[in-house]
Amino acid sequence: MASDSIITLYDVPSDFNGKAWSLNMWKARYALNYKGVPYKTVWLEYPEIEPTIRSIGAAPTRKKPDGSPLYTLPVIVDPSRTAPSGGPTVVSESFHIAEYLDETYPTPSTGALFPPGTKALQQLFYDHFFKNVLMVTIPMALPEMFKHLNEGSRPYWRLTREAMLGGKLEEVCPKSSEKWDGHLAFGVLAALLDKNGKDGNTLVMGTHPTFSDFVIAAFLEMHFLLCPEEWQRMRTWNDQCAKWRSVH
Repeated sequence: MASDSIITLYDVPSDFNGKAWSLNMWKARYALNYKGVPYKTVWLEYPEIEPTIRSIGAAPTRKKPDGSPLYTLPVIVDPSRTAPSGGPTVVSESFHIAEYLDETYPTPSTGALFPPGTKALQQLFYDHFFKNVLMVTIPMALPEMFKHLNEGSRPYWRLTREAMLGGKLEEVCPKSSEKWDGHLAFGVLAALLDKNGKDGNTLVMGTHPTFSDFVIAAFLEMHFLLCPEEWQRMRTWNDQCAKWRSVH
């Protein structure tokens, strides 16, 4: 397939030598990989994101505190599908990307990312995950994110993240997992998955991978890459964490 006819995924580079590191980008990558859809990556430093994806017609994902639109990654561009505007289809945000892939690239043999009747439940799962797991654990990873970013992204990233946090990274983020409540967040996630029984099944829907599983996998991938030493400690916190040893 010609490179100009495959999907483009916009991602943020780092010093991991071309390897994705962001939870949000991994959600999109897992969805694309599961669907077997060919794609290429265009890397954007943080200051390049807004002007670039605005220029291609990507939708904002939410609003800034001042009410202006906020443009974030991931974004995909699918030149094989024409948008109502006449140009290629552009999709922002990992949940919407997964929805688009389900609709445009169905995979009957492996199952849908959103099986019929599960989209609302998966949205509720993600909202619960975001509030009770991700937002509790992300402070541990923030300083490591900064450390691995390229110089082209660091000033912008520090300025915007410290504005959201209300203080310096070094002051508001814990120095190790012994000084934070991450084990409680992993306990919340483990308790949810244990509802399916403790028979070794770690899939949210219990039968085949869905978008919710890729949310979890992306979360684990991010922590493994950014905090490998703390990841070793995390894996001992409960039975589900022990099961996740198979991930890495």
